[in-house]
Formats: sequence, structure tokens, C-alpha cells
Amino acid sequence: MINLCFFFLVQVTIYPQNAAWDRYTVVPPLGKVKAIAASITQVFAISDNYLLVISKPQFAFEKAISFDDEPHLVGYDNYTNDLWIAGYENIIRLTLPSYSLREYKLPFSVHRFAIDVSKVYMESAVNAGKYAIDKVTGALSSVNFFPENLYWYGATALDDIRAYPFLAPYYYYDNMQFSQIPFREYPITAIYDDGMYLYVGTDHYGVLKYNKTSWQNERIIYGPLDSSIRTVREYDEKVFFLSTAGISYYEAGSQHWQYLRLDNAMTDVVTVDSIIFLASNNQVLRMSGTLEFPVGDFNTNVLALSSDSQNIYVGTQSGLFVVNKHSSRILPFGPDQYAVYCVYPTDEAIYVGGEFSLYKYARNRKEWTTLSNFGIKDIVGIEGNIYALGTNNQIMQFESPTGDSSVPDTGWILLPYFNIYDIDTDDRVLYCATYSGMYYYDPAASSYNVIYNLPRISYDYVYVIDEYILAVSKNSMYLLPLEYRD
Repeated sequence: MINLCFFFLVQVTIYPQNAAWDRYTVVPPLGKVKAIAASITQVFAISDNYLLVISKPQFAFEKAISFDDEPHLVGYDNYTNDLWIAGYENIIRLTLPSYSLREYKLPFSVHRFAIDVSKVYMESAVNAGKYAIDKVTGALSSVNFFPENLYWYGATALDDIRAYPFLAPYYYYDNMQFSQIPFREYPITAIYDDGMYLYVGTDHYGVLKYNKTSWQNERIIYGPLDSSIRTVREYDEKVFFLSTAGISYYEAGSQHWQYLRLDNAMTDVVTVDSIIFLASNNQVLRMSGTLEFPVGDFNTNVLALSSDSQNIYVGTQSGLFVVNKHSSRILPFGPDQYAVYCVYPTDEAIYVGGEFSLYKYARNRKEWTTLSNFGIKDIVGIEGNIYALGTNNQIMQFESPTGDSSVPDTGWILLPYFNIYDIDTDDRVLYCATYSGMYYYDPAASSYNVIYNLPRISYDYVYVIDEYILAVSKNSMYLLPLEYRD
């Protein structure tokens, strides 16, 4: 017998890094569930590179932990209240409820594992090698045989699913009211039987809980359709997430997710009088259920949508257009020839960010003015002042005068901050998604501050939604209550 000793050096990165105490939560996308386990009070599921923690009695989502390495198995240790999570050539011991972490490096990938009072037994994916880890010392050893009557945690096979006839046909369909592709199959990918209930994981359809006596089921969906978030909007007390797979939305304050899966990728979304309008390629589309009705065709691709009480403003690759919401008549409006990236309407004026300039339309005088010869990709307002994010990833601040008069270029102040990729505001401070974390600029104090309660990583987008900061990185989303900003 060969014994190999491994130290408890944590090399895997997780978020939250201290799940019991960190103020932010991870928002996991709807993914492929690969494994499920359960304790008396909680259900644990591996979905893509996330560990989902679900309340067992209420069957409600509690929290998620993301891993930099993608795990594929999870098991619950009844003796120590630990989770064991198998990744590629490692296995992680996660202690509940403190969520402290230990990683054991392995010279093989785990095919399945089982837990008893003193050891974790593992079978390798190659040649079915037999191994055990001592739970006290962390020593890895090879073994000749496994003890009897162990419960094994492994990948779910088709024969495992067929043992439950009420699961036939072993995949799910979307409700036709929520999908343009209603006959797409979402297969069962993981099951866990705790005696009374059967927990079923799927590929992009969520997690279901079946009562084994009545066959009644509940379904939990726990995040947006995918992690490729393009924009987030809040309209009519609904929060919309536009991503590659479609629209994910919930009522503000409820976190009850609903989906609209779309055939084609969309670039922006607005709602007018509770009607959803989408931008796709060179069209603006009005949604009715899952049906799309073209509102207008343009010569080039639509890049941005915005609206006020009367009109929808359409920024395209070759200029700005306006569509009256009552007549659906399309008219050229202001800047032309060059790309328009954003439109910000106010009561007195309409600000437009273009490929090479920032423009202002004074509503009373019906007059266009070029405010600055800088390319602009985002615009927000705070107490009458305008903040514009340039295509050079710097912010310009403009103190708006009273009324809607035009102003010269000298009204702009270039803030001395770089590598800012997106901005948003809570009407008090300006939030900035940067290459090295999330920051905010306080106009009252003229200060630039880091938000320490979010991970110090690169962010692509930031949104302020329903008293939360939503920070979007390349592969994950993080939600922090505004009260914990400082």
C-alpha cells in the first residue's frame, strides 16, 4: 500500500471567497446540472462551474458558489456536515455552514466516490483504480477493495433515469408561451433520490423536485438563461436581462425568474406601455407572446434602443432614427452617417452618443448641438449633470445649465480615470466597471472609491437594479445591496 500525504493548500478559487460572511451573492446562469446531493435541510447541485444551494423544505434558491475549475460531482458527508466536490484531478472538502475550503490534489480524475465515517473512497476514471483519502490526515492511499454498503456519488446514467418510469420521456419542453423554439428538448442530466423525494437536474431547464408517491413536482429556475449578458433594463417594475439565448426577467423584488427563449440574438430591449420592443440585426420588433412583428427595417444594424413617453429612439450603424409609438412611422432624427451607441432622453433634451461625437437635441428649440468631439458609448445623469463614457474608456462630466440652451465644448470636464468599461448610477453616485474591480465616483466629494465588498476582478458591465449593484464579469454576475457599498 502506498501512502501519499497532501497538505491543505487551497489553490482553487471560489466566489464568494467567504460565503458565510461576504456581502455579495453570485447570480448563476441556468446551466447543465451534472450532480445532486442533499442533507436534511438543503439540496446541493453542480451546475456548470457553480455549486447551487437550495432550501429543501421551501425548495427555494439560497446561494451559489462559483469555481474557477469546473467540478462534476458533489456528495454530502453525513458524519461531518461537509460537502465533497470532485473536479479535474482534485477533490474539495467544503465545510458547512462556515464554507471553509480544503483542496486535495489528485493524480487522477474521479469517476465516482463514497463517504464513510473515516475515509472518502474514490474510483478513478481511468482503469477504475481504487483510492481513499483519510479525512483526518488528508493522506491518499491506494486500496485493494471498497467496503460494502457504501452510497456512491457518480454521474447519472440513462439506466438510472429509467428506474423511474414517471420521468418518461426523460426530457422536458418549454411552455409555448415562453419560447420561440417550443419543441427543443431539455434532457435529464442528474438525479438524486432521498427516499421521499426525487431531485432531477436538467440541461438548461432547471432543477425539479418530485414527490415519489403523488408524482407532483416543483421546478426551480435560479438565474438568467446564460452568462453572456448584453444589457439589463428595468421597466414597469420588471427587470430584463438580454443575453445570447433570449430574455430573462423577474418582477422587481421577487427574484421569480421567467424566460423568453428567442430564435435570433438581440442587441437591445425597451418596453413602451408594457409592450416589449427588441432590436435584432437591422430591425426593431414588437413582441406579442412569442410572436415578433417588425416595427421598422433599417439599412444597417440597430445598436441601441431608448424611449420616452412618445417615441422610441433607434441608434443604428448609420445614424439615429425616431419611431412614434402611435404611428410606427420611422423618421431620420439628428446624427446620421456614423454609428450611434446610446440615447439618453431627459425632459429638456435628448443626448446622443455617437462614434465620433456627443450630441444634444434641445426639445423647446428643436435644435441639435454638438457638445464634444469624442466618441461616446454610454450616458447617465445625476442631479442635472451628464456623465458620458467615451470610446477611449474615460468619463466626461458636464454640468448642465438651466433650461435647454446649447453649450460650448468648454463645459466638459475629463475625469482622470482610465480603463472604465461601463457606467450606471443610483442618482447619487456614478458606478464604474473597470479592469481591476468595481468603483464609484462621488460628485459631492469629487472622490473615486473602490467597492471592497465585490471581488477585485475585471468587470464588463454595471447596473443599479432594485437597490442592488449588479456587476457583470466575463463569466459571472455578482449582486451587492447598495447599503453594503462602503
